[in-house]
Amino acid sequence: MLPRQRCPFCRRWFHPHPRLKQRQRTCGRLDCCRKQKRKSNQHWRMGNPNYFRGGYALQKEKYGTRSAYRQHYRQQHPDYVQRNAASVRKWRQRLRSAPVSSTSSDLHVTIESEKTSLRIAHVSSTSRDIFVTLDTS
Repeated sequence: MLPRQRCPFCRRWFHPHPRLKQRQRTCGRLDCCRKQKRKSNQHWRMGNPNYFRGGYALQKEKYGTRSAYRQHYRQQHPDYVQRNAASVRKWRQRLRSAPVSSTSSDLHVTIESEKTSLRIAHVSSTSRDIFVTLDTS
């Protein structure tokens, strides 16, 4: 068994995993692992300060912005615009005509009076309205 080590973040003692051996730095708790990852990333960025600089400006210059790309694509592909419009119309129609179940969790009845006892007897719907028939006991 490997000798115990102390976690640099929570200061608890732990036994390193046998496969990781001396490379294991933390006790393995989620909070300690996150702190170790943050520290490691910070250390790497200090050693590679220009890694994330300059790439985006070159790409933007060459390809433009996303909105410009979409606009250009739609101008170049009118059949795509028609197919997409038809698909959206079909999706909206399907959404409007979806059946409503009487056991749907979306149906809620709020009754202000404590003495009233009601039961849902029947539920019917149109594309926009829901009709509920109540039985009073």
